[in-house]
Amino acid sequence: MSSSDESLSASEHEASGEDESQNAIREDLKGMTFEEIMKLKEELGAKVYKEAVLGASSSKIQKPKSKTDLKRLNKNRPREMSTRRQDPFLGAEQRTERKKANEIRDPRFDEKSGAYNADTFKKNYQFVSKIRDKEVIRLKKQLDREHGDEERDNIKHTMLRLINKNVEDRRWHSKQNLLKQERDGIQKKHNQGQQPHYLTKKERRAQELVAQFEQLKSTGKLNKHLEKRRKKNAAKDRKRIGIE
Repeated sequence: MSSSDESLSASEHEASGEDESQNAIREDLKGMTFEEIMKLKEELGAKVYKEAVLGASSSKIQKPKSKTDLKRLNKNRPREMSTRRQDPFLGAEQRTERKKANEIRDPRFDEKSGAYNADTFKKNYQFVSKIRDKEVIRLKKQLDREHGDEERDNIKHTMLRLINKNVEDRRWHSKQNLLKQERDGIQKKHNQGQQPHYLTKKERRAQELVAQFEQLKSTGKLNKHLEKRRKKNAAKDRKRIGIE
């Protein structure tokens, strides 16, 4: 028998002996509780425990291959990169577009929606006033059918809020019409080569009151409005002189 055969048989005998000892250790571990096994592992150490249970060959940690472990013929030459390694910058544009597609934004606070224009906004949503008028009519019918005091108060409060909102919108549009007429008059004076008259805040307020007076008179609500103003002024006078 040659020396190579003897060494081979000796290694096989040693491997079989290690297998028998590992099997015996595993049989002993089967009869132990999990707590006893963990305590044994702490006493022996993780490395010794693995060698005893799994074997010395399995406990060897393989050194991971370095991604940059690529040789080059000369230090002045560029390093050869593997084609299997994905460039981190490839597809960055696609990832950005995908992220933007799933992004949720509020158009009220987004610069992409443009600057807020009150005139354009009011004109585009002027139809809401008609919806409020229809809602007021519906609430009036519901108020006639309702008998509970609390529910009637809620309906009246809702109606008053909708009516006041419509009055505010009409007042805003009326004010914008007066401003437009003022700007047109100033532009007309400029075109004629004349010096235009710029209204002060007091004069502009007087024009608004005149327009409001004409509107109330045309709708037949002037007397009601004057009576309301009279009561409001009387309440202010009583409060000023200390009369309850």
